Parts: sequence; structure tokens; C-alpha cells
Amino acid sequence: MYKIVIVDDDMLIRKGIRNVIRWKDLECEICAEASSGDEALKVIEEVKPDIVITDIKMPNMDGIELIDRIKKIIPQCKIVILTAYREFEYAQRAIKYGAFDFLLKPTKVEDIINVVQKAINEIKKEKTIVEELEKINSILKEKLPILRENFLFNVIFEMISNEDEILQMATFYEIEIGSFLMILAECSTKEERGRQNTHLYLLGISNMLNDFLSNDFTIYTIYLNNSQAVYIVSSKKELEKEEEKRFFELLSQLKKAAVECFNIDLTLAVSTWGRGIVQLPDKYKECIDAINYRFYFDEEDIIYYKDLSHFFMYVDDRKLKNLKNEILLSVRYGNYSNINNLLLELEETLKKSKADKQYIFNFYYLLLIEINMIKAQLSSAINKPDNQEMFESIDYFNEIIKCKSLSELSNILRISIQRTIEEVQKHNLNKMGSLIKKVIDYIKENYHSGEISLSDISEKFFVSPSYLSRLFKKETGKNLSDFINEYRIEKAKQLLLTTDLKTYEVADRVGIPDPHYFSRLFKRYTGYSPSEYKEGAKLKGEKVSD
Repeated sequence: MYKIVIVDDDMLIRKGIRNVIRWKDLECEICAEASSGDEALKVIEEVKPDIVITDIKMPNMDGIELIDRIKKIIPQCKIVILTAYREFEYAQRAIKYGAFDFLLKPTKVEDIINVVQKAINEIKKEKTIVEELEKINSILKEKLPILRENFLFNVIFEMISNEDEILQMATFYEIEIGSFLMILAECSTKEERGRQNTHLYLLGISNMLNDFLSNDFTIYTIYLNNSQAVYIVSSKKELEKEEEKRFFELLSQLKKAAVECFNIDLTLAVSTWGRGIVQLPDKYKECIDAINYRFYFDEEDIIYYKDLSHFFMYVDDRKLKNLKNEILLSVRYGNYSNINNLLLELEETLKKSKADKQYIFNFYYLLLIEINMIKAQLSSAINKPDNQEMFESIDYFNEIIKCKSLSELSNILRISIQRTIEEVQKHNLNKMGSLIKKVIDYIKENYHSGEISLSDISEKFFVSPSYLSRLFKKETGKNLSDFINEYRIEKAKQLLLTTDLKTYEVADRVGIPDPHYFSRLFKRYTGYSPSEYKEGAKLKGEKVSD
């Protein structure tokens, strides 16, 4: 039954409303009456009614104030106002302050019934919405661990690179990462039967981390494959030196316990401290770098990235970085024509650098990882984040340490590059017919971003800037930059005519943060300054917002 409270200083009106309607037929009951605002508030707080029928004017309390105070006690309560003709405007103001509806005095029985039924329907509708939201929240809560893990996987491998988007999604998935360490665990076993269960050992390690550390840390687990997992250990407070020392001792105890419990070979690589979720990719690269040096350590040791400085051979690697970037660009744009020359040049440069063997292994390993990241980004771009066929299944580290020469290393790299370029070219062929349409759609969706440019767009669609420029000109008859500028100016013209925004505000809205440059550009494409254009439109009689 829906509970109703009647509030009126006239007892005859209260009794009339109570007695002239068969409330049970409406699934309602009159649970209380009150003759003043003060009395009404006491009753309402006690019985928590679904509907309140109240006179708009009563002793000691303004009707608007009563509505406001009822809404603070029961926000969802439906308040129906009784009002005379002379108080009609006052009643309309009450609606704005939260009243559900109003009835004019003298009130007909059918009008009361109609408005109560209307209120009941609204209550039912709101209840249905609440139930649906609770159902959705329940499903989300059930799926949250999987969604959270997938999201963190995408962040680590830079499939999501926009910082604002990362932070918003982290809030949505209830992820709070402050000061943190990343642990990369790799487990293996010599027994054939045990190899099929390595993913269960990784789950066991996650449970042990939570048992050992959950009082002071939050643990996020991301499974990379059957033998590797990443554990993000986020501290709930800044650690003092002694606390940090105890933490590392606990980690050593945990590793020892896991090895003894599961009878496995376990390698743990630990990053330096990071701060905030956006640093996850950098800390993952540190873990990869650290695990590359595992053969320098005893089996019981944990590899800390911070302790590796004496292992590195510092080389003037500017040319190596340039070569690496050229190789990665060629892979990203699906250009195989100069790969052989780049790999030969890379070999010669490494020979002349006199870098030690481990430095060279590390260089190739990280380059292979970055090539695999391109595959991951490509998979994300074609909306197939779980497409395992696109990812290399080989153990790069073990393949690399078997190599006895630079040419063997280059061959591993060449095979990986060839496979990746084939995927990029296949992707480009599949999308060629709709590429320019997608580019135009992308411009229209992102024109307000000041960062949009030929290089940004070409990287987004995995084609070279020169190729995209030629194809865009061929398909549209315009240069890409002219198209972007023209579209922005068209949007600016609309804003100038339909809003009262200042010129600098319009410029910022269309992705040109420099108002002086915007004014020059506007005049170049229209022949008028923004203010002249707006005045001209007024003179022509066009509707212009003031």
C-alpha cells in the first residue's frame, strides 16, 4: 500500500479528503494527518509517506519551505499542492521547488484520484528504474575484476594513451594507484605435467601477495600469458625507509614460500617506485629490462631494476636510437623496402660501438617488445583486442640468448618485422576503400583538438604522412591541412552566428588556441575578420545571437 499524509489547517478539508475516496481501491492508505507545517514534518519523518497532499498556505510555515524540508527528509516523496485561484502563480513556483503537481480549490474527487494515480505511476516508474540500475550495478560488480584486468592490460601496453581517458576509466573501474611498485613474475617447471598448470601457480602467487601485503597495500593482478603475470602493488601511504626495507623482506619470504609450495622456478623482476596509473607502461618496461638480466643472479634472488646500473654498458647510442626509430616507423607504416638496409646498418653500428654482448641482447629484446606493441595497437585499432593470432608466441629472451652472432639476432628481428608488416599491410588493404571517409570522420569528431595534424592522423591509421597526403588530395581535391582549416572555419562561422561567445572563445572551441592566428586564418578563408563577418550577417538580416 502507498502511504499518504494529508496536511491542511482546515479539519473539514482533511476529513473530506480522507472519507470521500475509497483509498484501498487505489492501493493507498491515509497513514496520518497534520494541521500545520511543523506538525507535518514530525509526522512525515516518522511514517515516511510516498505522497503528501498539502495546503500551500498554513500557519507558521511558508509552503515553499515545507516542500524544501520534506524533500530533504524523503527526496522521492511526491508532494501535491492544494491551492486557491488567487495563489495560482505561487503554486507554479512551488512546482519549480519540487512539488509534483497541484490541485485548485474547491477540488473535485476525480481530480484528486487522477493526480494520486499519476503520482503512483511515477513512483512505480522510478522504482523500476532503481531496480534496473541495481541489476546493472550487480552485473558490473560481478564482471568488475575481469574488466579491471583488461583495462590495466591495455594501459600497460599503451593501447590507451590519452591520459584523461585513462584517469576517467580508472575512476569508473574503482582503481586507485598512488605510490606503487610493479612486479613481473615468470614461472616455469621442468615437469611436463606442471607446465600446463603455470597459470594456476601465478594465481597462487597473487593470493599469497594479498595474504602477505593486503593490510598496507592494494594488489592488482594482470595475467600476460600462461607463464607471466604482472602484479601492481599500490601502497596506501608513503613508505618510510624502514617500512620499505620490511616490504622487500616480505617479498623475499613470499618468493621463497611460493617456490617451496608449488615446486616451480620463479623469477621476480621489480620496478622502481612509480606514482599514478599513467606510469604503468614505463614501469613495465623497467620490469622487462630487469628480467633480461636474470642470468646474472642466483635463483633465490629478486631482480630490482634500481640495482642494475652497474650492469649497463653506456654507449653513445644516438645513432642506435635513430635506427631503432626508423625501423619502428617502417614497421608501423608497413614499409618493408628499406628494412634489410636498416638491419645491416644496425649490425655495423653495434659492431663499431664495442658494446658488450648483454647490451646488444637487451637492445634487440626491447626492440622486439616494441614491435609486438605495434601489433597490440593494431589489434586494438581494428577492434580485436583479444586477437591472439596477431601476437608473437615465441619466448624472445630464450631465443635471443641462443644466438651466437649478430646475424642470428638480426634474423629473429627480421622474421618478427616481416610478420608484423604483413599484418599492417593486410590491415591497410582491407581499409583502403574507406580510409579517406574514416579520416574525414575522424577530423569532424576531433577538429576541436588543437593537436590534430597530418602526422597524428597518419599514425592513427597506420599509413605514412606522405601517402595519406597524396591519397587525400586525390580523393577530395584538397590538401588535408586546408580541409581541417576549412572545417574549423565553418564551425567557427556557426558559433559566431548562433552564440554570444567571444572571438577567442570561438577560436578555442574549434581547436585553434591562438586567437590572433585564428583571426588571420578566418580572414584568409572568408575575406572578413570574425567581428566583420558577424556584423555583416546582422546587416543582411540573418539571425545572429547577441
